Amino acid sequence: MKAYDLLAYLLEHTQPGSIVVVTTPNNIPIMLDKEDEFSVLAYVCKDEDVKKLRETFDKSTIHRAVLDLLSQLSDYLQTQIDELNIANSASFPGCVEKRTPRQREVKREKPKPKKEDIKFLIEQMRTLPNEFDILPLLSRDGKLISLVMQNLSLTALDKIVKSLSHVKGDAITPINPDLQTLNYVLSTIKFDLQKGNPLSSLDNFTFFTAMFVDQGDIGEGEFMGKKIPKRSGKFFTSNSKGGLKPIPLEFLDYSKNKKNGLYVGYFVHDGQQFVRLGGFDLLDYHEQGKFTINAYLLSSFLAVQRDFSIEYSAFDKLVSNFVNSVISKGIGAKYVKEVFELENLLYDIQLVKNVTKESINIVDPISFWYYKSKGQDPLLCTECELKDKVELWNKITKGWFREFLL
Repeated sequence: MKAYDLLAYLLEHTQPGSIVVVTTPNNIPIMLDKEDEFSVLAYVCKDEDVKKLRETFDKSTIHRAVLDLLSQLSDYLQTQIDELNIANSASFPGCVEKRTPRQREVKREKPKPKKEDIKFLIEQMRTLPNEFDILPLLSRDGKLISLVMQNLSLTALDKIVKSLSHVKGDAITPINPDLQTLNYVLSTIKFDLQKGNPLSSLDNFTFFTAMFVDQGDIGEGEFMGKKIPKRSGKFFTSNSKGGLKPIPLEFLDYSKNKKNGLYVGYFVHDGQQFVRLGGFDLLDYHEQGKFTINAYLLSSFLAVQRDFSIEYSAFDKLVSNFVNSVISKGIGAKYVKEVFELENLLYDIQLVKNVTKESINIVDPISFWYYKSKGQDPLLCTECELKDKVELWNKITKGWFREFLL
C-alpha cells in the first residue's frame, strides 16, 4: 500500500512498545519500534549493515514526521519509497545483531524457551488427523494449498479439488456443509498486524478473514502471474479491549463489489500484498438471516479468547465502536437498533456456550466444526478425538493477537 498512508497509521495507532516490520517492494525490511506515544525508531538493513533513524513528533506534527522518515529512508536506500507492506511476521535479518553481538546473545537467551514451546505446539497442531476436511484456497506448482478444518492450519496436497472435501487416506470426497457453519469457523481466523497468524500460514502464504468497506478500483496488480484488479478498502483493527480503528489497505480482488459496501473477505497475504479469494456482503447476509453482523463480530473476537472465554465488557465495547464508527452514518444505519438488540440475545450466536456479567464462554471453532458437521449441537470437545487439537488451539492463540484485522 502507499508508504505514506501505512506509516501515518502505524505512527498514530500502534501502542508504545510495539514492534512492526514493513517491507519495501524489493523485500528490504524496515523495523519500526514505537518507543512511546510520540517517538519511533526505524531500523533498516542494507548490505549487512544497519541504519537507525529516530523521529519524534506530536499530534500536530505526525504527518511531517512521516515525510521526514520516508525521505531519510529513501536517501539511505538510494531509491524512492512509494510503497510499503506489512510483513507476515516480526522477523528481521541478522545484520542488526551483527552490529551488536552482545545484544543478540542476551535477547535470544531469555525468550528462547517460550519460542521453542510455541513452535513445538504449532508443529503438534499442524499434524493431520487420520481423516479431515479441506477448504481449497489456491494451487501452486501442482500442489493444492488448503485450509484443514480440524486444525485450522494450511497444508499442501498433491491432488487438486475445487470444493470442500473430506480426505481419508487416498480417497477425497466432496462435502456440502452448512454455509453458516463454514462462516462461523472462517470468521475466527484473523491476521495480527505484527505477527500474522500462527496456524493458517504455509511458506509465504497466510489465510484469514477480515471486514472492510469497499472504496473502489485503483488499478491493477499481479498475483502468481495473473493480472488482477486492485481495490482500496477501509479495514478495521481491534484488540482485547474492544477497540476499533480504521486502516486503509489495498488488495487484489476479482469481485464486483459495490463501492461503500460492507464486506467480509477471505484473504491470503503473500508477504507483500493482500489478495481476496472470496467472501460475502455482510449487510446482505445479515438482512437475509444467513449470518448476522453480531455473529461475525463475536466470531472475530474469539481471536482474543483466553481459556474459551472472552470479556463481556470488551465485546460490548467492540459492538458500540462498530455501530458508531462503521454503520451509524450511512451504509448500515437501519441496522443500528437491531445490532444493539441482538447483543442482548447472545445465545442466538451458535458459538456462545453461556453468558455472565463478566464473560462470554464460547465453543472453539474446531469443536464447533466437529459437532456441526455431524449434525449435532456444538459442544466444547473434551472427550472427542480432536480434544488435543482443541487444547492446542487454546494454548497457541491465547495472547497471540494484540492488534488484528477484524
